[in-house]
Amino acid sequence: MNRRSFLSALAVAPAVAAAVGLAGCGDPGSAAESTSAPTSASTAPSVDNTSSPGIAHPTGPNDVVLKLSYEGGLVPAGFAFVNTPALVVSGDGHVYTQGVVPAIYPGPLLPSVLVRSITEPGVQLLLGVLDKAGLLAAEPDYSSGNSGSTVADAPVTVLAINAAGSTFEHRAYALGIGNPETAARKTLLDAITAIGDPDVAAGAANLGPDEPFAPAAYRFRALAVDPADLTSQDLPPTIVEWPSGAGVPLTSATTCATVDAATVGSLFTDAKQNTYFRDADVVYQVTVAGVLPGDPSC
Repeated sequence: MNRRSFLSALAVAPAVAAAVGLAGCGDPGSAAESTSAPTSASTAPSVDNTSSPGIAHPTGPNDVVLKLSYEGGLVPAGFAFVNTPALVVSGDGHVYTQGVVPAIYPGPLLPSVLVRSITEPGVQLLLGVLDKAGLLAAEPDYSSGNSGSTVADAPVTVLAINAAGSTFEHRAYALGIGNPETAARKTLLDAITAIGDPDVAAGAANLGPDEPFAPAAYRFRALAVDPADLTSQDLPPTIVEWPSGAGVPLTSATTCATVDAATVGSLFTDAKQNTYFRDADVVYQVTVAGVLPGDPSC
């Protein structure tokens, strides 16, 4: 697969996963601890979850109340590193969703993520949908007794819930593909479909407008490439100098690294899928995503 085909597949993979189901690093605390809600969302009134009746949940900006994601499936190599969740609800009252992926090449280097505020009553309505479905409990048997269990290269739907004093994770392979689904799988699918439209499940009045997510930090990894190999691309690549003040040399980011957004400025937001970075006379292909609440750190 050439780079153009690879990146085109990478761009549409989240939409494929969403159609199927709804839609690495080290310690999960350190980089996320430095992350805050984007400026546009943090201007919303603060939410006092502790005084509100209903289902208890964590209230920190880096706490995850709900997270819907898709793992695996037939996607390009390296996709898992930048695979953004379909839905994240943070403890401080923000909802993160995937933005529209432009069907162009070269598209933006960064995955598109949107953020909006949500009131505590809105969070309670989302949790109520899951509670009514019996999902605030241990994971039941989501194995499929039909053709869904033999579907090759299908994604795993993962719904993580942190509420009612515990953490629950529901994982189902090829959810929505098998016909008919088992009772447990159908219950999970129906609940995911419901919360997948927050305007309906939480009430539009409980949600602020969608705005582009402005992360406080990025996680990225870099792969050295031979500049001679770039001449075979359909469009000439752009090679940008890696800033010396980034604090992280690309040679040490082959697995995973994090960098403050303020340090790199618009470096990533201006980059396209055919943008490469040069550091110490070596050219690298960089894969990058904004750090979301609950993301693992490097």
